[in-house]
Amino acid sequence: MLQNIRSPVTHHIYRTQLKTKITQAQKQIRDNNNAVDSTIHHRIQAINSKRHYQTLYEEQIIRQDILSEQLKLWRRTLPGLMKRFSRIPDPRRPKSIKHKITVLLIFGLLAFVFRLSSRREINRELTGAAINHHLRKIFPEIDSIPHADTLARLLERINISEIERAHVLLIKQLINGKKLKKLLINQSLPITIDGCQKLFRDGLLHDSNWLQRTVGSQDNKTNQQYVYALEANITLKNGLAIPLLTEYLSMQNNQMISRESKQDSELAAFERLAERLKKHFPRLKIIVFMDALYATQDVMGILHKNKWDYLIQFSKNKLKTFAKILNKRRKEKLMIPDQPFYRERRQEFYWRNHLPYGYDWQLDINLVACLERYEEVNKTTGDIEVKYSEHCWISSIPLSIDNVHELLNLGARKKQAIEDSINTEKNRGYHYKHLFSHNWNAMRGFHLLMRLGHALNSLSQFTKKLKKFFKENGVNATLTFIKETLFSPWITDAWFDNLHQQTPQLRFLME
Repeated sequence: MLQNIRSPVTHHIYRTQLKTKITQAQKQIRDNNNAVDSTIHHRIQAINSKRHYQTLYEEQIIRQDILSEQLKLWRRTLPGLMKRFSRIPDPRRPKSIKHKITVLLIFGLLAFVFRLSSRREINRELTGAAINHHLRKIFPEIDSIPHADTLARLLERINISEIERAHVLLIKQLINGKKLKKLLINQSLPITIDGCQKLFRDGLLHDSNWLQRTVGSQDNKTNQQYVYALEANITLKNGLAIPLLTEYLSMQNNQMISRESKQDSELAAFERLAERLKKHFPRLKIIVFMDALYATQDVMGILHKNKWDYLIQFSKNKLKTFAKILNKRRKEKLMIPDQPFYRERRQEFYWRNHLPYGYDWQLDINLVACLERYEEVNKTTGDIEVKYSEHCWISSIPLSIDNVHELLNLGARKKQAIEDSINTEKNRGYHYKHLFSHNWNAMRGFHLLMRLGHALNSLSQFTKKLKKFFKENGVNATLTFIKETLFSPWITDAWFDNLHQQTPQLRFLME
């Protein structure tokens, strides 16, 4: 025991040596796995360097160049959103209206594009002289400066599903313009669905729509109310996640009327979400990815009814019948030709096709598993350790060695994209966990505007010129750079006038 006690100097030397050992071990792993598609290429990684411009004029030119690319996206997308917003029935008295409904909703949308944290910050930042002068130059329709509380009162009363329709319209424009064509999975739009807690509060003093639970030990139980939502994102082949739909779990959707009834669940919310998704895209080819919670006959029945393809992860410990069927094919496992590694992991696949399933045996399902062997550095000792993992899915598409890479590696395994997207909304500036309003309808309205703002920022990462800037400086720094440019008097009226004479050509680099 006394041998483990080190002096500060000895401990510092030990930590330095351990850090060096870990770095060398990680390099050795990368060198050993120097195979096709084995290296992990980070999509966006900021470069640690100083600014290369030295004068105000040079900085102004760069800010104008970056802003012009951002404005191309806005000028191609926001007019359509404004048009859709203008059609929303306005519940206010016509004689008392000071701000048009379009202005209020665009005002709220831009608050999340600029990632403002609260209604107070919205009032403080979006009412400045520079930003309003610039916004009016870009969109003359913005003819007034509303208060964030005015927006909150509007969201309490309007049909917020109209905001969702505007969001879907943006996605349809991308699909119809074939902007996403090269990134589809099995020639279908990939959509990943996952649940997420928005926030919780102790006690039962909040809106009656919030879900309720009891937490704590037997001797110290407390009541909580919480908000939970089911999120659907488009998760493309290159890892880009575009927010799409949100379905809230609510006490109003209890499965029974009594107070002690079973609360709304993710599976019940999925049924409502699937109905809305089918309504928005009645004829679109869709492939859905979900985790093991949704590996049920009811879910697969809904997907089959809607004529959607799907890959649903499942656990061998829970679906033991499927595990027995798959294990019989384990000896027949195969590697992808010329690609034994993917993202530094050695992979082998085995599957079983065409199994009848369902209450009426109406489903034709396929089972597939992926065995992985990979090396990992022990953070305590610095030694290289060999790890093994196995992942299993239920698929509506028959498997072969020719399609497992696209369906699994580029499709089902991209479930981490929606998890990272939700984490971005929670912890990287979009304030997912902030209410913005205690009113149930207004809270959901702010949430939809946040998701729409995040979708616009996600798309801007892949515009032709901005992509390079995002890669060099990182997402957060680039979005802050654009915000600072618009919130300060960097841009002249002559520059805006010249910009309006050019037809915006929006080009994406999606690879």
